[in-house]
Amino acid sequence: MMDTKRVGIIGCGARGLNHIGFNMVDSVDTTGLVIASVSNRSKESSDYAADELEKRYRSIGHEVSVSRPATYQELLADDSLDLVVITSHTDAHAEHTLAALETGKKVYLDKPISVTLEDGRLIADAEQRTGNRLLMGFTRRYEDSWVKMKQLLDDGAVGSLQMILLRSIIPYSRYLQGWHRKREWSGGPLNDKCSHHFDVFRWIADSDCGSMGAFGGRSGVFKPDPTAPKRCSECDRDCAYRRSEVLEESKETVSSSFVNTRNLDDERSMQDACVFSPENDVEDFGSINLQLGSGVVGNLFFTIFGPMAPDGETLELVGDSGRLVLSRSDGMIRSYTNYGKQTEEFFAGGNNFDSSHYGSDKNLVKHMREFCDGEDPECDARDGLASLEMVCAARESFDAKGALKELPADYADK
Repeated sequence: MMDTKRVGIIGCGARGLNHIGFNMVDSVDTTGLVIASVSNRSKESSDYAADELEKRYRSIGHEVSVSRPATYQELLADDSLDLVVITSHTDAHAEHTLAALETGKKVYLDKPISVTLEDGRLIADAEQRTGNRLLMGFTRRYEDSWVKMKQLLDDGAVGSLQMILLRSIIPYSRYLQGWHRKREWSGGPLNDKCSHHFDVFRWIADSDCGSMGAFGGRSGVFKPDPTAPKRCSECDRDCAYRRSEVLEESKETVSSSFVNTRNLDDERSMQDACVFSPENDVEDFGSINLQLGSGVVGNLFFTIFGPMAPDGETLELVGDSGRLVLSRSDGMIRSYTNYGKQTEEFFAGGNNFDSSHYGSDKNLVKHMREFCDGEDPECDARDGLASLEMVCAARESFDAKGALKELPADYADK
């Protein structure tokens, strides 16, 4: 094992434990990142996460003791920690991140930056005031196929970029069944999922968004039904969205045995809330047009319903001399260059494509080590705030039936 860096994780749900935590364990011999401490919303969940991590370490021949402090404040007070990973619920990001930045430790914050602009600006201000730049977790920036698209663009494959189309048609009804179902907790899929997408537009075009107009919000697919049972486990209706029957559920990595033992009186712990519940207040679809500062026009076409299909998420870049099309689910890029005279189709998913988030989590963990060693973060709080500004502008345009929303040129610097 290379020289070690000790890591504390605040929030060990699916993201913190299964995606980042387990990948960090598996790469310990090459990155030297060792998870030393975890803190969660309850003692039960902290113990579960620590036990699972210790078990994972033993499976690869390492004996690691993971502490489980009663509070996140106790975790942050541990001077032996080098890196703090924050993967807590989104509405807790500001509280956890502000405290972590003040310690001077390296900080990783998972997307989205926060639920509210007020909290997002507090985080960005704290980053600037402390001089402690955090690492923001937008996974597309670490996914080999998306990185390849960016490289091809920057190398001039399509000439001058003119248009960006990002389609995300993924049956994620679970956004209406778990803690994401309330806007005040997560910001909904428009924040949790589309924060990735809005970051992609800025990253690909190397510019901020100047204005946008959008139609969408809550469709009639999940029309609120006040007579529906509260949760799937209490329901005997014939429903295509029953949690245990959703096709996408097969890709979930949360232990079902743990989910089933959670406190059923804790609203946030519920994993099988009815998708037709009137209590759900998040958006489920939209078409969003963007004018980027560089003159590039973009469109985000997204929904969390629709059938599972091989082309659920695609990225298309159109320039004045060519076109690139990426299909995320198979890692394939189709290239039409030199005014269409040259065509090529190739796999760009990388060696870890079959791992979580198409290999980006393994690449992210590697970058975390580089970040600990002094490299600049791939993206920081400014990028997180810029994405949130776009989320909020899209929501305002939804509510205003497509009215154009202007974003100040310096919005992400506030």
